[in-house]
Amino acid sequence: MQHLRRVIVGTAALMLTLATGTCGAQASDDPVLATVNGQPIMASHLREQLIHRWGDITLGALIQELAVQQAAAEAGVTVTENEVNERAESFQRGIDLRAPATGESFSLWLARHKMTTYSFRKWMRNELLLEKMVADEAQATDEEVQQVWEASKDRLRQPERMRVSHICVKTREEAEQIRAEIVGGKAFEEAAREYSIDPYTKDDGGKFGIITRGENPFQEAAFALEADSELSQPVQTQKGWHIIRRDEYLPASTPEFEDVEDDLRQRIQQRKLMQLMEKKRSEIMQSARIEREMDPDDLTF
Repeated sequence: MQHLRRVIVGTAALMLTLATGTCGAQASDDPVLATVNGQPIMASHLREQLIHRWGDITLGALIQELAVQQAAAEAGVTVTENEVNERAESFQRGIDLRAPATGESFSLWLARHKMTTYSFRKWMRNELLLEKMVADEAQATDEEVQQVWEASKDRLRQPERMRVSHICVKTREEAEQIRAEIVGGKAFEEAAREYSIDPYTKDDGGKFGIITRGENPFQEAAFALEADSELSQPVQTQKGWHIIRRDEYLPASTPEFEDVEDDLRQRIQQRKLMQLMEKKRSEIMQSARIEREMDPDDLTF
């Protein structure tokens, strides 16, 4: 599926290029897209290779996307651009906020799943359509929540955690200078808003949230702090150089049912939702009348 979406993007871009007659080379019916040691790669060669390498996968994905869209239309379910934007931004923000601890930014997540931003939004739109079609069936009952609590309360014991804030900059020298300003009396929140390059935390004064103990540099530096309000020395991650402030240490504890009831309900409903979405996807594909008019190997532009 992901490979296929990349092909869709590449093919669309190529066709737009051919339509406008520009490709960084002299316009023609078969423009040169690149040269390797003087030997050209023509647009016709790229088209041929896209079909032979990804044609069947691309066709399969287009069939599934269209089938889901048709089923959603029949059910009166729609998804707006704002909904796609909000969900996509929330999804990206969640990954990027965890990046200092996980080491994986949204761009790395896309690369790992072999997606482009275009294919990510296509995937997000279809997932939202499926979600809306089954959302009413994904409610969790009080009995289900209680059963999950009884079965898992021993595993719900929270490890030690820490609430932290951070300032992220590009170089160690910047981090050292900013840390000196804070030690000299400048408010951490003011410094975060002024200097931090983290778009998700800077406007909130650098508030990062809760982290657990771990082995990456960000976690190790945070849990080396011995008192609330203490600042770390500059520490480097894939995102840049960080100054971390310990805001609150949270010791290991076992929560009461009332403290986790809403979270348990949400987890149950999310699990049900995913199962129902996959079931709905399967039902849609099984009931769709799909007629392939030609062998994908024979597809040509």
